Amino acid sequence: MRRRGMALLAATALCAGLVAGCGSSSTEADDSASEEPTVVPSVSIDPADLKPGNQPATPEAIAAITLQRVPVEPETFEGGDLYFEQDEVGTVLLWGADHSLEVKAGPVDDDLLSTWCRDGMSGCVEVKAETGTATVAWDLATDDGTPGQLMVSYASGGEERRAAYVGEKITGDPRKLDLEVSVEDLVALVTDPRLGTKTTMKMTKAQVSGFPSAGANGTDEVALTAGAIAAGLLETKAYADIDSFEKADVSAYGKGAFGVVGTTPGGGTVTAVHAPNLPAGKRKCPSTLTCSKGDTDGYDGWTDGLAETVRCHPAEGDARAFCAVVRQQAPAPFPGDDLDPVLAGLETALETLWPTVAAETAARGESLVG
Repeated sequence: MRRRGMALLAATALCAGLVAGCGSSSTEADDSASEEPTVVPSVSIDPADLKPGNQPATPEAIAAITLQRVPVEPETFEGGDLYFEQDEVGTVLLWGADHSLEVKAGPVDDDLLSTWCRDGMSGCVEVKAETGTATVAWDLATDDGTPGQLMVSYASGGEERRAAYVGEKITGDPRKLDLEVSVEDLVALVTDPRLGTKTTMKMTKAQVSGFPSAGANGTDEVALTAGAIAAGLLETKAYADIDSFEKADVSAYGKGAFGVVGTTPGGGTVTAVHAPNLPAGKRKCPSTLTCSKGDTDGYDGWTDGLAETVRCHPAEGDARAFCAVVRQQAPAPFPGDDLDPVLAGLETALETLWPTVAAETAARGESLVG
């Protein structure tokens, strides 16, 4: 689990999630140079401005650069660390019934599109632009209604800039399709020198109509509190029916731990704990549970009427290491033999335990825990 990358489109999760459902896994060879798109800067951009900057980029700056390059009219924006790693910056543009364009910049890592897209995407080619060579990859639409996706990535100076577009049916090589968001637009975007974790002063001062002023894009995040955990749990589908909360007994979870216990209408409980110094013994499956290994340090464990998930995350950049613990206790054995819904609920609850949260979520939680 990486925060909160479970909803919407974190481009990494999007790519990995849709690969399995793609009809074709063949990789197309590069077309000839004559078929490669020519990237021409928009007439609205002063060529003198097309240079790297030294100011920390904001989600709104990323949105402003995107709208100079891509001719869409977004109805809303999402993002912040709800969808991006703490060392990334980006935003998601949404419009129409199901159109979305995610744009982000961050360090180059093992998820670099050009290093693995040929193993699963329907097509993957390199496209030369004025300032470098971008990787263009796509998945085809499927019979079950999945529209396919278009992704473009560019790495330079130790950073990757990536754009992921979903909404229109991808029926073949997107360079040959008449798409609302074209390959040419996205290549121009990711290779724009201003797009990165650093940008120009001019772009940091840009104002985008309709861009949220706080919360949704990480511009007003505050430290996690017990109340914020409670508010976050109520925002999930699995635990929206919790009746009441109280502070959890965290004496066994290490220094700095805090959390809540919520009571459900049927008499069960849900315990969620943020533990920055979880003892090593608490990170291992207890003998009373049957366990499987989680996707990070931790485990998923269960027995009759009890399920527990632990995830631990190392320090990254300015973010300190921490663990997240969620436990669901039912008054009777879970119905049937299918634990998937229970474990899925726990996975969702883990998303409420990251070190920072939108200020509005924290505010909603102030009255939930005594």
